Amino acid sequence: MNTRLAAFSYIALQHLRREPVMRALAELRRTEYASLDELLSLQAQRQIEQIRFAFGHVPYYQQTYRKFAADIERAHTVKDVSILVGMLPVLKRETVTEQYDAFRADSTVVLRTHPDRTSGSSGSPLEFPCDQTAWAYRHALQFRWIHAFGVEMGEPHALFAGLHWNRRLRLNTLSRDFLFNRVRISAYDLEPHRLDSHFRRIYKHRPTHFFGYPSALYDFAIQMYHRGLDLKGLNLKAVFLTSEPVRPYQRAIIEEITGSPCAEFYGSAEGGLTAFQCPEGNLHINIEAAWADVPDHSTREILVTDLMLRAFPLIKYRIGDEVTTKSGKCACGRAHPMLDQIEGRSGDPIRLPNGRRLNANVPSYIFKQFAGLKTIRRYRFVHMTDNRLELQLVVTPGVTDRHLELVEAEVRRAFGDDVPFKTRIVDALPHLDNAKHRDYVRLGKSDEIQQAEWAELG
Repeated sequence: MNTRLAAFSYIALQHLRREPVMRALAELRRTEYASLDELLSLQAQRQIEQIRFAFGHVPYYQQTYRKFAADIERAHTVKDVSILVGMLPVLKRETVTEQYDAFRADSTVVLRTHPDRTSGSSGSPLEFPCDQTAWAYRHALQFRWIHAFGVEMGEPHALFAGLHWNRRLRLNTLSRDFLFNRVRISAYDLEPHRLDSHFRRIYKHRPTHFFGYPSALYDFAIQMYHRGLDLKGLNLKAVFLTSEPVRPYQRAIIEEITGSPCAEFYGSAEGGLTAFQCPEGNLHINIEAAWADVPDHSTREILVTDLMLRAFPLIKYRIGDEVTTKSGKCACGRAHPMLDQIEGRSGDPIRLPNGRRLNANVPSYIFKQFAGLKTIRRYRFVHMTDNRLELQLVVTPGVTDRHLELVEAEVRRAFGDDVPFKTRIVDALPHLDNAKHRDYVRLGKSDEIQQAEWAELG
């Protein structure tokens, strides 16, 4: 499918869904290089509009924000709104799940919605109604982002992401792939015997850019490295990394194999598309449609708000990610405030078999030490129901016993000598529903079937 037809197909589908994507995109392009004062003023206007809407139409906020009624009424300036937002309570995931119906806008407002769903990478997935305007801004922000790298709507691309094993869902996904001019490389299907087939499909499609999970693209790139292959002949405009924290070692090998720059965007189902990485390498907060802050720099936990979400507003939501902010001005000319590092999930610390708790990011710190070896494709710690701990590794043919000894020694240093574990080389890691990488998985009593699958892979 050519670029124009793919763009037309997308616009037609969004029109049928009544999502004002093109209107949102036109506005976002007007504000892309606006001054910081203009951007903050627009953000404050949208923040107070959403707060007033929630206070007037959403049961949870009608109750919780009652003591702020006077402040909500008189907030008009950027300073007023900033002070008000600082006073509002932080919203936790447990509160949303426990009082789910109280977050729905009442029947006095009519909003067309489509369901959105969190990935479940930090626990049970959360599904909620997302209204058309919020969806439109999420899509439009992505189009503005890729345009910064010279990519236009509808251009052919390769997508490295999940592809469900259910036949009906798979066919539905593949039909959308055709309409949107993309070839999908399933993150569930990256085994060595499939490499040549994936390589041919990509070159036949002639993509101008890639989208995908960093873990999937890294796995693919590592295998190509060991086969003496690369993708530089495609002359990709960019590789856009999504849905997972991007590690420097992943970025390095992906850029080496593709010969093109990587750019990441940071977002979530609950908070929308929060930030994007510009061609200068800085992560800019999309403050026309998003609010993000790190009020406690000792914990570095970010709080997010999708300012366009009305059907199920989540204001000052603790997403569970650790980030740092960055001051100064970007050479790209965009005045949008910047994030620096995104570490991923800070919540749900790892609890080892001996009961000791560790930060959720420890496994990634262990394995970044071995990125230079280019021999470990994927890894996962599996805490079994009988309290056994297994380190499962998917490796390349170049792995040596010495490499494995170094990994085990680093794990002992991080976890402690009193935490016995078994290392197993496996052909693949069991599928998670969203195909995203997870460092540490603890199986519960309801996971007995999945545990059997884990055992079979050995």
